[in-house]
Amino acid sequence: MDLGATVCTPRKPACIVCPLREQCKVIRTGDPEHYPFKSAKREKPLRRGAAFVAVRNDGAIFLRKRKEQGLLGGMAEVPTTGWTARIDGETGVAAAPFLANWTNIGSVRHVFTHFELDLTIYRAETLDRSSELDGWWSSPSDLPEEALPTVMKKAIETAKPGATKRKNPVRRQLA
Repeated sequence: MDLGATVCTPRKPACIVCPLREQCKVIRTGDPEHYPFKSAKREKPLRRGAAFVAVRNDGAIFLRKRKEQGLLGGMAEVPTTGWTARIDGETGVAAAPFLANWTNIGSVRHVFTHFELDLTIYRAETLDRSSELDGWWSSPSDLPEEALPTVMKKAIETAKPGATKRKNPVRRQLA
């Protein structure tokens, strides 16, 4: 390790003073400054899904807890479709967790270690439906204390009133 830190450096290696000079394959190539060779980074796969930000009239956001296993396990989220690191989730309003006046307000892109996620964001102003749903309402003052991953914070921020809206909203009306 000392040789790598002091002699065999990526820029201007000191091959002339290296005690392993005779056995070095890199010196035999004639150009030790090209080593170590960095391989090109693999392109990350792009996954797609949808997030549904339900807002109550007092500004509270509906949240639920993610499954304990897997990506972002046990953290809070706005309802989303079944995307994972390996598969896409649905992106349409038909996948909404309940009937409401859902409006497509845009999308967010989030980069995870092994993949990128493009989430289509839907927003609906709705009544308190706690008895029908598996989750809770978080008031604007409590939201910063929730265990929300960054991708969910981006989705909520995009859904806030005054955020840039798409020109052609897609709606799923109450039945």
